[in-house]
Amino acid sequence: MYSFSQARHAAQIARKFFDSRNLIRPTGDLLFKKLMTESPDALLDLINRIVKPSTKFKKAIIQNSELLPATDIEKLSRLDVLVECDDGSKVDVEMQCGPSEALEQRAMFYAARVYSSSLPKGDAYGSLPHVIVIFLLEDAYFPLYDGGHHEFQMCRTWPPDEPQVLLNNKLPSLHFVELGKLRSSLAEEDPILKKWLSFMLPTSKEEWESIAREDDMFSELKKKVEEFSADPDLSMQQRALDEGRMGRQIELGAAYQRGKEEGREEGRAVERRETARRLLAKGMNKTEIAELQSISLEELERLLQTESLS
Repeated sequence: MYSFSQARHAAQIARKFFDSRNLIRPTGDLLFKKLMTESPDALLDLINRIVKPSTKFKKAIIQNSELLPATDIEKLSRLDVLVECDDGSKVDVEMQCGPSEALEQRAMFYAARVYSSSLPKGDAYGSLPHVIVIFLLEDAYFPLYDGGHHEFQMCRTWPPDEPQVLLNNKLPSLHFVELGKLRSSLAEEDPILKKWLSFMLPTSKEEWESIAREDDMFSELKKKVEEFSADPDLSMQQRALDEGRMGRQIELGAAYQRGKEEGREEGRAVERRETARRLLAKGMNKTEIAELQSISLEELERLLQTESLS
């Protein structure tokens, strides 16, 4: 059984490795898009390994090669890498290396947007292509599943006592690949994705170099990582995205802590009101109760008034 901490630890090891070598990690939003759009064969290999089509895609035409915006907020409305494959399928590949709020809704929104924009005016609905959205997550997302690769499609769910049946295998499908989770337990690591995991989340210098020695495709990708990391503008943009994302994480954490504090304070107020009620019922006067609870008489009156209103 994996844990989120193990998945995050696997991602952190890789981050520290790339930071120690002054390299932008391949799971960084900007570098991932630049690598994939400038290495279409590698992108096609990754898609085939994740989607596992009955007939492998042999060609992919990239639809959006422009770099992502420099802020994480702007990025939320932009697709990372959209390609059209030789059979007409459209595949959106997204790298997610920060907070993943409403991830399922985002994935469905992206699929719907690509799907709805793929029907020329006047064409029949039957000509709509198969749309596939792939989310690569740097650590983990689904707490209830041990596996790290999940595909979701529309299926029948009613009647509940009947087997679930796929509605139509040409409808949009969603893939979520939890890279950190796959790396956190080698026993459950997808062997089809193993080389990509070694490239994206290496555990050591030896692993990073060995994957390049063993496979020409990863050797070229490694060279591009080193080349792109030497570009000060690209490095600065990736840092801006990371810092913006970190700022949002800190804000979310602070909001969560404030909520906990407010909850505790509300709990204390409820406890004081209940205690005051019991003491009043036993005949103690308000002045004595306020003194016993170390609050002013005015505060006690407010507590009791709130109680009476509720």
